Amino acid sequence: MKIDSKLVIATGLLVGMLPLATFAAEDPVAQDMKAKVKAYFDACFEDLRIVAEQKPDKHSFRDAIKPVAEKTDGFFGGTLIDPDFVIVQVYHKKNFLARGYDLKKVEQLQDFAREMKTDPRPQLSEPGHGSLVQPRLVAMRYPFKNEGELAGIVSMMVRTEAFLQAVGLDKASAYRITCRGKLAEQKGDLSDKAHRFVLDLPSTTWELEFELENES
Repeated sequence: MKIDSKLVIATGLLVGMLPLATFAAEDPVAQDMKAKVKAYFDACFEDLRIVAEQKPDKHSFRDAIKPVAEKTDGFFGGTLIDPDFVIVQVYHKKNFLARGYDLKKVEQLQDFAREMKTDPRPQLSEPGHGSLVQPRLVAMRYPFKNEGELAGIVSMMVRTEAFLQAVGLDKASAYRITCRGKLAEQKGDLSDKAHRFVLDLPSTTWELEFELENES
């Protein structure tokens, strides 16, 4: 019987690669962190779902989202957004000037605004870089409908530091979060010991690389 040498070589390469591939897929540290990140956002979006189910208007929004604000560590603010991505109400009264602001003016939100209009579903924005007047934030949005049409969106913003602490990334010596292929958040320099995983989240995909302090 004639043996196909190319097939032998290819099979040998594949078999030789299996231990490495299996090790990467079963990295327990990465899988543990992936589970924590997923659980964190699952809980946040479940809280927003409960608010969205109430179909709040500008008069009832604050009462509707108050339980979420009080239970969420690092809660920075909440907004009620209309189908055109314009803020119609805010949770904190001190932020009243934000009412009427068109979120489509924010470059990073333009794609999200188009997607919400054509296919309303929960959204997680990439971690914001922050500024002198605004801290680093993670924003989550949950739509609701009336008679099958998008009627509004409830949103909350959480301080990035609170998210990092909740999942244990605050203890990492270095990490990098990439959202939709763009760098969103980074600390330190990663080495070849870094753990890595990819996680599908509402309307986005995060690639997270990190290295724990005792591994540096």
